[in-house]
Amino acid sequence: MAGLIWRAGWETSPAGQAFEVAGELAAAGLPPADAPSAQQQQALEQLSRRVATDLALYTGTRQLIAAVGAPLRPPPPRHRGGWFVSAGGPAWSFRLPDGRLLVARLPLHHRHPALNVVLVLGAIALLVAACAYPVVRGLTRRLERLQAGVETLGAGDLSARVKVEGRDEVARLAVSFNRAAGRI
Repeated sequence: MAGLIWRAGWETSPAGQAFEVAGELAAAGLPPADAPSAQQQQALEQLSRRVATDLALYTGTRQLIAAVGAPLRPPPPRHRGGWFVSAGGPAWSFRLPDGRLLVARLPLHHRHPALNVVLVLGAIALLVAACAYPVVRGLTRRLERLQAGVETLGAGDLSARVKVEGRDEVARLAVSFNRAAGRI
């Protein structure tokens, strides 16, 4: 619900107004839409150097006019401006007053390299934990049953025995417990 309310009020929100202002500022630094492609490319290169970001300029029908830096796709067709997910990370689009679209994305080298290592290690840890949980839980469940048998024997019930399951150390311990209980 919050997402729907936010999307419905995008144009009147402070973020929507900020993107509108950014579009106006970008339009002031770019040549008009009917300017030659080379002139628009040169202006986009100057703007890219000033803000140190990848940029792409599209027509209102999402045809590429000029681009600087890593390739940027246009936003989805129903996108009204603001941020969107692109192949290389988050990107921002600004609709210029003349209908053109300016797409910007910070180059990937702005991200700290250790962040990727931490993310990969975290993903590996989650995967190992998810895979190990059923195995560990099965083992602890058998140990809990063995503990209950020991407590029952300790409480004076000399007929207490535990079920032997598997062929591992816990199973050997259960066999030893049952043998000891039988001797007692």
